[in-house]
Amino acid sequence: RGREAWPALSVSCRAAPLPPRLQSFSTSSKIKEDEATKDQSQDSLSVAGPASVTVADDSSKEVDNSIEAILARSQRKELIERVGPQAVRYLPTEDPNAFLIPDSRLEPAERTWQKVFVALPWAVFACMLAVPLLLVRGNLPFLQRRAEDDRQASARRNAGYVAERIPEFQIVNFGQMPDILERPFPTVLLLFHPATFASKVFLPVFQDLQSLLRKAGIPVSLAALDLSASPGPAESFSWEYPSAMSPHIQLVVPRATDGEAGVVDYDGRWTASDLAAAASSLAGPRAPEIANEELQLLDAQIEKLRDLLFELLFLEDGVESKAVQKAPWWRFGRRAAKDEEAIAKERSAAVKQLEDRIDRLNGIGAAISSCEQALAEFRG
Repeated sequence: RGREAWPALSVSCRAAPLPPRLQSFSTSSKIKEDEATKDQSQDSLSVAGPASVTVADDSSKEVDNSIEAILARSQRKELIERVGPQAVRYLPTEDPNAFLIPDSRLEPAERTWQKVFVALPWAVFACMLAVPLLLVRGNLPFLQRRAEDDRQASARRNAGYVAERIPEFQIVNFGQMPDILERPFPTVLLLFHPATFASKVFLPVFQDLQSLLRKAGIPVSLAALDLSASPGPAESFSWEYPSAMSPHIQLVVPRATDGEAGVVDYDGRWTASDLAAAASSLAGPRAPEIANEELQLLDAQIEKLRDLLFELLFLEDGVESKAVQKAPWWRFGRRAAKDEEAIAKERSAAVKQLEDRIDRLNGIGAAISSCEQALAEFRG
């Protein structure tokens, strides 16, 4: 009897209408079952096939059907269905490489401000780059005139300062060296011995170089240390700076280390131009310059004095001079006549006497004139 009643109950259930709440529940469950079936079919396709396929739609865009993309789209769709279309405004953009927010998500005023805030940093950077260049370009003539005025004023001040404070060129002995080292100005020091050939040349050169430095307004003094004067230098000093190899040049820098003067050996060329450049470097980077014409003239005078001294000291051995007279003819053959060694000694003494008459204390011009007079007198 129960078996006979079951078909009739099932028929009556199918024939009876469902309440509205149950109808909506059955419809939603059916939709979810259809979506699940569709997702399973798509997952099977994504697993079996390639990672992405091209779907032919109106936009002809490539759709990513990977598992991550499918989950993202489903979450996005679910969020839109739950919150509403306004949720799209706050969701990430579909293109991860997009620089700006799409205009479809913004209001008209927001679109304008977005473009303003994008262009504003670049405009500010361009202004920061251009303004200093424009200022320099606009003020460059004024800055150049001001720098030239400052340079001329500094040169005038230095010229007056040098004329008042820089001492004249002087020759000192070893006992006077503390005065040289305690000078408040840089000093170029010549270590010389009167017997050496180069000392005879460069002692008058230093006097003319001091005049050029004073004329240009360079605050550097020049001095000479006579190694043959008394009191003489210590033995260790003579070993380091031998008199036979003089002259030597030292650059004295005041208050170099702990208030004490620093001494540096000069290792440049022995020309007027290089010596003047070394003296100018001691005065600082903005020291005035000496005219090239004056330095070239001084170099030419150095060469001329060197040639005259060389001719006087070494090339006059075979020339008969008034200083050495021949023996009279009536004394020829006598044993009392001087032999060649005595004649050579007498000639050397005559040359030494003429050499002592060369003026080495009043500049290179006076030295050249006195050397020419001595040569003329020696030749007779």
